Amino acid sequence: MNINEIKSEISSINDQMLTLFKRHLELTLEAGKLREADGKPLYDRKAEEKTLETAAANSPQDMQNYSIEFFRNLINLSKEYYKDNK
Repeated sequence: MNINEIKSEISSINDQMLTLFKRHLELTLEAGKLREADGKPLYDRKAEEKTLETAAANSPQDMQNYSIEFFRNLINLSKEYYKDNK
């Protein structure tokens, strides 16, 4: 694989990730509104911890910390998006 092929594949992955990120935020907003309407706590610390544990468990050893940080940032961005758009 040459550098142009690698760059092209990275660009394609970035496009896919952006599409999934936008959908994640949409679903976060919808779930937050439903939880709020039902009088349930907005944030579920146990679910967040499970997400981070799953990310670590499904990542190679040398990528675990990066995967955890990726999902930690995703969780925090999702919370911010909800606060800004509820």
